[in-house]
Amino acid sequence: MMMTTAPLVLYFLSAIWKPTEGFLGRGTLLEDKGDIFNIYCKDFDRSTPVWHHREITREALRRVVVQYFEDVPPAVGVYNHRNGMTLEEAYREYYGPKASPQPFLYTLGRLVDAAASADSGVLGADPRYHFGSERFSESQQQLASRWRRIIQAGLAGDYSAAIYMLGLSLATIQDFYSHTNWVEIGNHEFSPNIGLPGMEFGNVATPSVGTCRDCPLDEDGLESCKDNILQEVIEEMKLTSGYSDGAFVNGVKLEKPRGLGKCSHGGSRDRPGSGINKELPTACFSPHHHLHQKAAQEAIQASEFYLNLVRGAVGDALFSRLLSLHPSPAIALVLDTTDSMDEELNVLTQVARNLLELHGKATYPPAEYLLIPFNDPYLSRPVTRSQRPNEIYEALTQLTASGGGDESEYSMSALRLALHYAPAYSHVYLVTDASIKDPEVFDSVVAMAKDKRIQVTPVLTMPVSHGGILGRSARMEYEDIVHVETGTRPEKRAKRQLPSFGKYLELAQVSGGLVIETPSDLFAETSKIFESEQYPMAVLWREDDVANPKVIKFPVDSLISEFEIFISGMVDSAALISPSGTRYDLASKTRSSGRPEYTVVVNTPFFIQVRVNTTQLGSGFGDWTLKMDPSDIATVVIFAQTSMDVMSVFYRPDYAASQPSLQRILAQPGRGMSTFLDIVVTGVDTAGLRSVSSAHLRSPDGQELLRFDLPTTSPRRNTYLDFPTDKVRAGRFSVVVTGTDGKGYPFRRESGSAWKMAESSVDFPLGREVWGYPGQNLTIPVVIQNSNQGSSNTFFLAVNDAKGTPVALSQSRVSLGRNDSVKLNLYMNIPRDSLPSTTSTLVVTATSVRGDTSYAIAHLSVSPVNHSRLVKRDARLNSKYQDQVPPTITESGRTSCAGYLNPQDCNHQWSVKFRLEDSYPGLLKVTTTPDYGGIPFFSSGVQTLDVFYSATCCQPRVTIYAYDLALNLNSLTVDNSGPANLSAGAVSGIVIGTIALIVLLLLLVVCIVKRQRSRKKEHITLKKSRRRTSTE
Repeated sequence: MMMTTAPLVLYFLSAIWKPTEGFLGRGTLLEDKGDIFNIYCKDFDRSTPVWHHREITREALRRVVVQYFEDVPPAVGVYNHRNGMTLEEAYREYYGPKASPQPFLYTLGRLVDAAASADSGVLGADPRYHFGSERFSESQQQLASRWRRIIQAGLAGDYSAAIYMLGLSLATIQDFYSHTNWVEIGNHEFSPNIGLPGMEFGNVATPSVGTCRDCPLDEDGLESCKDNILQEVIEEMKLTSGYSDGAFVNGVKLEKPRGLGKCSHGGSRDRPGSGINKELPTACFSPHHHLHQKAAQEAIQASEFYLNLVRGAVGDALFSRLLSLHPSPAIALVLDTTDSMDEELNVLTQVARNLLELHGKATYPPAEYLLIPFNDPYLSRPVTRSQRPNEIYEALTQLTASGGGDESEYSMSALRLALHYAPAYSHVYLVTDASIKDPEVFDSVVAMAKDKRIQVTPVLTMPVSHGGILGRSARMEYEDIVHVETGTRPEKRAKRQLPSFGKYLELAQVSGGLVIETPSDLFAETSKIFESEQYPMAVLWREDDVANPKVIKFPVDSLISEFEIFISGMVDSAALISPSGTRYDLASKTRSSGRPEYTVVVNTPFFIQVRVNTTQLGSGFGDWTLKMDPSDIATVVIFAQTSMDVMSVFYRPDYAASQPSLQRILAQPGRGMSTFLDIVVTGVDTAGLRSVSSAHLRSPDGQELLRFDLPTTSPRRNTYLDFPTDKVRAGRFSVVVTGTDGKGYPFRRESGSAWKMAESSVDFPLGREVWGYPGQNLTIPVVIQNSNQGSSNTFFLAVNDAKGTPVALSQSRVSLGRNDSVKLNLYMNIPRDSLPSTTSTLVVTATSVRGDTSYAIAHLSVSPVNHSRLVKRDARLNSKYQDQVPPTITESGRTSCAGYLNPQDCNHQWSVKFRLEDSYPGLLKVTTTPDYGGIPFFSSGVQTLDVFYSATCCQPRVTIYAYDLALNLNSLTVDNSGPANLSAGAVSGIVIGTIALIVLLLLLVVCIVKRQRSRKKEHITLKKSRRRTSTE
């Protein structure tokens, strides 16, 4: 928790802190550059598998997603899994060849990079984030508390926050296997108890118990530590972990206990001693390198288990949105509802009504619909969010156009709120006729849009006779305003002009969208953009600020099923020519061209959108030509629906860390910083590309700024390139990649959003996870660094909260020398009326005197109220959040699948009854994997629930998850595919009955033996008596 007592010494100590624990993040061996951190032995076999957090997380998620695909039938066809399928191959098999996996792979990249960030800076130096220094209980508590925040963020729809926190937790869970002696003491399976509330470790070495002996050095001077864990520790199976030089807890350096024989972390970046880390399969870094593969496999299993728990907690539908699996993006409508927008409001209400029918017909309709209305002076109105357009329609019918009065509105504040709620890769439309009243929020809006790769399209409605924002013939037209109270017409109000439209244009360009102008009487035609099919758009070509006749030749490859041309601005003529010579007149007012492959979506004097379906053309692949003659300044963007696209991601090598790794640059690349550009080709596993021939930077006006030397033309998922930050000129740029597809056609892809070099970096040194309770004052450290090593600089600072809560920085302006940095404080009071389990987004921006902006984003979670500040009634109300005991689950009455497990006769039904109990605070949520629609409805807080589960023997396995109101979790798996198919109760009954039978048999034997002995004795006695008698 970020407390007001956060020590100022934390930042200054971070300069000497070195990360100490766990698997490494990513990129320690680059294909063309090799060992960039100099941590592998010279004779290391490059064919040896190396498991970083990246590979472990990716493999675990592959297994979970494949299981999801097998459990949840696709909307069309069936999912046929094949062993060895990659993520991209599985995605294509499930969603079809047209679907782009890019949003999902982007989210996966963010998850992996969040895990890697745990090895950097303060987090990397704190053993509580890595099960280091025998801090088992504290690591477990940290995971358990974050578990609740992950699920709460997911349920609140703040997927970015949930993904970031999930990445941190996965890193800690994975580090357990590389940093402790779990593997060495003979465990062959992962531990299912790590990271869950209510679970603790039992057999942990106490602080006074020795665990390791020092390692001798081999002939190469390396630690030979294969058998350095004490035998009694192994025999007693006591858990321990290594101490590392440079570990800190709450700003205090943590020393390894002297004279006790404790284990060390070990390796080339730690003091020599008794190391046990298993991060890499090389002796030069990991003393227990021989166990790297085994530790990695258990880490994969543990990560898979944890991800499945998250899936169970949020349910399959939300889990799909959390990972951006859904192939259609969310649509968010940010709507100005001031009084001049009544006509637009009526049109959009009808659009929502039309979406009801379109939604039902679509195979994969938009993942979500969001409506964010705003007004002046009252900005905040309820945000409507749903997977069903009828709820958006109902919300629109409740709105009225009223208020306002001046020329500008709070459009940026509304966008800021929308970008907090909108998932990654959403399409966000801002509909307004007003200029910006809150420009101080603009940089935060840009940061949030770029962070989530959200495309923002401002739709600006103008007077009927308007000549264009950039036009020279704009003039005012007046609307009559009727006062309801009197029915008179005492005044006329102008349909507002946009003298400060430039920020809208800039926002559209950097986010990959475009500005759409429309007179109010043509808004109904323009609104067809909302009804057209939505999909993740690959950019084939983008040209901004076109003022003169232009000819654009762009390739259409065989991986493109259809493409769309957007022209924003007035044009005298525009024509599209196919490779075969077919000509399409884009400026024609005729909607029907008589060609089935060509569709006019929108055609107004200010905006044109057409769609070409290449699958309906016999010769649609090859070079197409667009000829246009603008009558004013225009923008043209050519989008495509395709499974193959490119992403550009920037990384900085963290050379100084004890756990070196490539760390993602979340904002703009910094001038003067050592930087790699990772060109990610999404869908490369299914594209069948012949080659990737070039990559270069391109300016908005089409100039080539910098060409890269590719290490190979062979297509691959990731290509890391040296990015010469000092050679890139000022201004925006995009990344362009070209090559040849599998059929020999050229392809071209351009990054969807634009980048710009920055001269600063902004960072939250204690991590981007922030939490506090309602009413709490938070003090959060922030670091600003001048990345320009050539000159000093002055930066203007700002901070924003997505929900508008007042926040402040200790300074609003700083001047820094070359490569200097400064620590500031961010101050925030969480409103007392904030609900627990809600989230928000904090954005800090730093703008240089030259106009470039860098930023950092943190995720705020509102935790339960602090008990010390509660009255007794409120303490009772919130004590549910402090409960640590999970619900109990028992099963009974399971029927068998014996004889019905073959595919040809597995339609036989089986069933089982579950009883779920939680005495306090009661049950909150029950889910199953696979999803089951027969879970009975129950009110939150119920203490007992019976669930009768049934399925066919084609699905003989089920896992049921029970969550209580404190988000404690328990699960039970029933596998009905075994030969016996006996429940735990049945097995227990058999065991008890068998034992009872054995006891009875033993008793019977004892009785018989005793009886026989008694008879024998009696017989002998009688015989002896008779002898005496006869003798006498």
